[in-house]
Amino acid sequence: MTNNKTQSNESPYLPPKPLYEQVKSYVLKNMESGEWPAYCQLPSEHTLVKEMGISRMTIHRALRELTQDGYLERIQGVGTFVAAPKKQSKVLEIHEIDNIIRAHGARHHCDVHFLQAEPIEKGTAAIMALSPGDTVFRFYSVHRENGLPVMLEDRHVNPAFIPEFLDADFTKITADTLISSKFALLSHSHVIQAAVSNAEINHFLELEATTACIVINRKTWLGNDVISTAKMVCPGNRFQLS
Repeated sequence: MTNNKTQSNESPYLPPKPLYEQVKSYVLKNMESGEWPAYCQLPSEHTLVKEMGISRMTIHRALRELTQDGYLERIQGVGTFVAAPKKQSKVLEIHEIDNIIRAHGARHHCDVHFLQAEPIEKGTAAIMALSPGDTVFRFYSVHRENGLPVMLEDRHVNPAFIPEFLDADFTKITADTLISSKFALLSHSHVIQAAVSNAEINHFLELEATTACIVINRKTWLGNDVISTAKMVCPGNRFQLS
């Protein structure tokens, strides 16, 4: 088992996390990497104190919260174990847009309009548990099916988790596929709304008139950390959830 002293992996874009959150991130990263697979027994709290140089009270809090979140199981008098993967019923599964398009036998293409680091706005900062003005990565693109615009994607990504995000070629891979390739223990939530297009949507989706649209708000997180939020707008007459 790897003996890692606590070290700062914090992004220069963000303030350091509290120590108990750093411990949780350390545990989740070991689970993510396969170093601590399902049913694996974690080092004792005493061992983690020595390895990480953090107080036992802080270690205990981090493990307790991860247990409450379902990532760990603690057996009194025995130890702490990585929890077994839980089977979850899926009410609605939204596949990646490129896979949906290719399933139709059509050709997918992504137009990247801008991909940059910028200060986060207040509303998005609240969703991502960041402070207004913190730096995030912003990705704004249009997905096409056989040349026809079918989705406008406006995404924010926490640079602390994917610092190489700005270097990706999103004409070859979607943002969600990239994020999923980095982390195996992701959680997602979706809020789906109906809306009508405005001038901005009409311009980027090449709509000639105000059109009824499906708006998918997707949030992706690891543990308690939000990695990405995305707003995806699809013209109702060009896109179908199935």
